[in-house]
This record gives sequence, C-alpha cells and structure tokens, in this order.
Amino acid sequence: MSTTYFTTSPSAALPRSDTARRYLIPGVSAGAIFLGIELLAGAFTTDLWRFPTAIAETIGVDSPLAPALGVVIHFACSMMLGALFVACAERLQLRGRRVLAAGVLFMLAESAISIWLVLHTLFPTTLPILFDAVPFWASLLGRIMFGVVLNASW
Repeated sequence: MSTTYFTTSPSAALPRSDTARRYLIPGVSAGAIFLGIELLAGAFTTDLWRFPTAIAETIGVDSPLAPALGVVIHFACSMMLGALFVACAERLQLRGRRVLAAGVLFMLAESAISIWLVLHTLFPTTLPILFDAVPFWASLLGRIMFGVVLNASW
C-alpha cells in the first residue's frame, strides 16, 4: 500500500526513505559531478586518479587503496555537505534563483573553511599534495558545479 502526501512545503513529513533520499541524493549527485571534473582534469594534466589519491595522501594514507579511500572520503563529505545545504535551504525557505546563488556561495564558503581552517590546521605539511593534484581552474569549476548541481537536484 503506498502513501501519497499532498503538501506545499518541501520539509513536510515524508516517509523515512524519502527523507533520506531528499537529504542524501543532492550531495551524491553534486559529488559525482565534482569528482568527474577532477578526474577529467587529472587525466589531461596529471593522472586520472590523482585527485582521489591526493585526498587519501593528504590525511596520511599512502597505499594501493588510496584512490578508493579518496573516493569514499569524497562522497562521504559530499553527502554531509548536501544534507547541510538542503537543511539550510529549507530552513531559509530558499526558492528559484536564490537557491542557485546559495548553492554556489555555499560551496565557495565551504571551500574556504575546509581548506584554510580545517585542512591547513590539521594537515599543513601534506595539504600541498591536494593542491597539486589538479589545476586550480578544475578545482574552482568543480566546486561551482557542485553548488549548481545541489540546486538542480534539490
């Protein structure tokens, strides 16, 4: 038996699976686009798997499984960021162009916080490994597209 919900509010009570999907899919979708851009840029400039490998190496893991671990870390962070964005956008009742602008601004702010406050503080000697993985333009494009896809998938 299926249940149909009629609501005008996106944050109204949904079945648990729909709620999980609502909060996780935007981050997974945006993370996939971001990772695809980084992999493509790496394929042309450094190495296809350089970006996910650099994620693992930045936190001190240097093994043959580093690329896989980097992908797992990347998607875990993407899901958390997506859920945080959806929660904030719903709380602020963002719609239309505002949610698009908020998605891009969210990622630019997150980038500054995660890189300069968190990673620079915790891993100051290995952070350059992550910076050297792909060109800056690819990282910037990936982050902007992450914000755009957050908007589109929410």
